[in-house]
Amino acid sequence: MRRVQLIEIHDQPWFPSFLRDQVTDDLQVLLNIGKPYGDILQQLREGIELSGADRVLDLCSGAGGPWPWLAEALARSGLRVHVELSDKYPNASARGRLQSNCADLHYRDESVDARRVPRGLAGFRTLFTSFHHFPPKQAREILRDAVDNRQGIGVFEIPGRRPLTLLLLPLVLIADILVVPFLRPRPVVRSVWRLVWRWVIPIVPLVLFFDGMVSCLRAYSPRELSELTNGLADDRYRWRLGCIKRSFLRLPITFLVGYPTA
Repeated sequence: MRRVQLIEIHDQPWFPSFLRDQVTDDLQVLLNIGKPYGDILQQLREGIELSGADRVLDLCSGAGGPWPWLAEALARSGLRVHVELSDKYPNASARGRLQSNCADLHYRDESVDARRVPRGLAGFRTLFTSFHHFPPKQAREILRDAVDNRQGIGVFEIPGRRPLTLLLLPLVLIADILVVPFLRPRPVVRSVWRLVWRWVIPIVPLVLFFDGMVSCLRAYSPRELSELTNGLADDRYRWRLGCIKRSFLRLPITFLVGYPTA
């Protein structure tokens, strides 16, 4: 199946920010059910260590992705790092919640473009379930920016152009309507409004379903990721890529890790 460059609704500037925050909130909850990104803990740790970084800069963080529990998993494995979260459209509600619950996480207030990271933001760069948002030219800009600034980078993607992944997408719609609203306690007024946008006017689950389908159709395969790194690897910068699948019940995770050599 060829990669198709379509648009995701919640990426668009015209999409209301309060609904975008709810979409990224729910996406975080759904992706953290079963903690699938725990399968790439070894690749993540090796990337951080090989790059010589003492902190992580997460790009396109949304509502925090897997970092609330992944930072603790890294610490249990013997690697404790400070994680700086960032996004082009920072999720204000998630920022306060994350920073109050985990001392190792900080969410930047200002917008950060993954293609042109400000020079002062050092650290091993990570992108979870977000690299597919960028067409090839922009995706290569993200990788080149890391290389030019001699920063390590890790790209980790669950979406993929695989029949099983596409067939499971209707479960996202069902889970977001029937399960997610009850997984995170909130003030009564906010909870009522969350139910309105899921049950009465189900914009959030429909956007999640549509964007999930688009994410799979424009996800990069390992071969395509390898092509994006052409000309970016030399004796001063190395790349590792592959696909991890721990069991039949776990979705495969494509990864690309780059790091500067000593």
